[in-house]
Amino acid sequence: MPCHESLAVPPPEGFVRVRMTVAYDGTPFHGFARNPGVATVQSELEDTLAQVLRHPVTVTGAGRTDAGVHARGQVVSFDADESHFEPSALSRAVNRMLGPTIAVDNVETAPPTFDARFSCTGRSYRYHIFNSPVVDPLTRHFTWHVRDRLDIGAMQHASGAIVGTHDFTSFSKRNKSRPQQTFVRTVREAQWRKSADDVTFEITASAFTHQMVRSLVGMCVEIGRHRRRVEDMGVVLRALSRGAAPSPAPGRGLVLWRAHYD
Repeated sequence: MPCHESLAVPPPEGFVRVRMTVAYDGTPFHGFARNPGVATVQSELEDTLAQVLRHPVTVTGAGRTDAGVHARGQVVSFDADESHFEPSALSRAVNRMLGPTIAVDNVETAPPTFDARFSCTGRSYRYHIFNSPVVDPLTRHFTWHVRDRLDIGAMQHASGAIVGTHDFTSFSKRNKSRPQQTFVRTVREAQWRKSADDVTFEITASAFTHQMVRSLVGMCVEIGRHRRRVEDMGVVLRALSRGAAPSPAPGRGLVLWRAHYD
């Protein structure tokens, strides 16, 4: 859950706290967080920033996206030696070295206690579905291809049940190393939209549990296919059982769209 930014440790003497926005195509990465032996967005950013700034860098992200998940508005923070930090030069160097898969923008100094994760007051995700009998080869890495015609009205009606503060145990992947973790989250908005064959789900919450958005999309698609009833969303939510929900939607359709800060 979000924490007050005063809990963040300020940078050491001679360093500044840096904030920047990061967009990435998650297709070739095993998620955002550093994971030994595989390519991740965090490891690529940290290694590149270390080369440019000439010192080790530890990056904190607003959201820990899964394998194959993309970002438009990921926000990261890190500390940089003030004598080696110039926003425009850093942005140009990082984009030259990491583009086109990863791009950075809005590079700027932040308050010493700013933390991309703990200062974040909300996250918005978008999920993209291509709803057509025939796949679109040009968007297949960024959408979930669903052949069955979806009932968007039923999906939107069902999404009303998740707005507010709820226990999302049924839609969460449990971390075995954290047996006491809580799955209570507050969803501020959940909206389905359709334009021709493009179907988009946008959801904003204070924070999300692991696989929560993809699990909710998987449930909504089952309702849109008329394989489950609209009221089943509330039934599954109250069941507090992962086994009550269908399989999560594929990661490739999900985008971390925006991180919110007060």
